[in-house]
Amino acid sequence: MPWRALQSRHLNGFDYDPESRTLAIRFVNGAVYHYRGVPQTVADTLTQTGSPGTYFHEKIRGNYFEVKVADGQTKSGRRSTNRFRRRG
Repeated sequence: MPWRALQSRHLNGFDYDPESRTLAIRFVNGAVYHYRGVPQTVADTLTQTGSPGTYFHEKIRGNYFEVKVADGQTKSGRRSTNRFRRRG
């Protein structure tokens, strides 16, 4: 996926596949999550808002089916664990 950068303390970048309506979010710790069923307008607004992190927490996280596809580093340097969950 061609990642697009985000100006955020917690979000590093994203990509959106309109065909599958999947939004991929990469966090600054390296973890990657896919959010399924996300409308194009929600993905577009992520880049246009003044605070992508706030928008993500208010409009995306917990509102769409999410799958963790890559682990990130915790502050201690340990790898985080894979988790699959349905939120919302």
